[in-house]
Parts: sequence; C-alpha cells; structure tokens
Amino acid sequence: MPTPDDERFEIYLKQFHPLVPDPMPTEGRGQASRRSFVLRAWFAAVAAILIVAAIGLHIRSNRVAAPNTAIEAASPVVPLQPLTMRSANALLATAPSFKAVVDGLAFRSESLTLPKGEQSALAVLGKEKIKL
Repeated sequence: MPTPDDERFEIYLKQFHPLVPDPMPTEGRGQASRRSFVLRAWFAAVAAILIVAAIGLHIRSNRVAAPNTAIEAASPVVPLQPLTMRSANALLATAPSFKAVVDGLAFRSESLTLPKGEQSALAVLGKEKIKL
C-alpha cells in the first residue's frame, strides 16, 4: 500500500522536465583557436628551421677539409716529439680523420728521443709500483 508521502513525492518529481540546452558558441571561439593553432605551427616551423640551420653550421664549421686524403693516408701520422695536449690538438686539426690520428699514434715508433734532463711521464708511471 503506497503511503501518501510517496504519492506526493512522485507527483512532485513529475513536475520536472528536461530543458533544451543552448547551442554552444562556436563562431567566436573557433576562429581564435584556429589562429592560435596557426601561430603555434608557424613558430614551431621557424624553430625547427633554426635548429636545423644551427646544426648544419656547427657540422660545417667542424669539418676538416682534406684536399687529397689518399696522399695523407699513405704517410702515417708520426709526431717527432712526445705527445702533449697541444700536439694532439694540432694532429687532430690537420689529420683527414680521427681514425687516421689514432691509428698513426697507435703504431708510432716507441724510441722517442727526449732532451737531456726530461723524462716521459708514461715511463715514470710504468716504473711506479702500486700495492693494492
């Protein structure tokens, strides 16, 4: 048996009807978002072009020009003095490739003549006995 409160509550709920929502405003907002999208795409394209240009300039400025690598590859890179940072940088600047410098240094003559009163750091370190 339904109670009078339930019937009254049911009648009260039947009074409510769904409302039709207003249409979404698309004209003003759509053009602004399209403009911002185009602007962002333009800035992204300009940034990408600048990055590619910077990388290209960096690679181009670091490239060593070797006019005739066949002649230079035939003669091994053998420095006449002990290897220092300055001589290593000079070898890297004038060699046709990094591999050529490393190969030339790996197979160079071990009989380097040092001026009187000087020692090779590698020779001194080779004599040192370290106990672990």
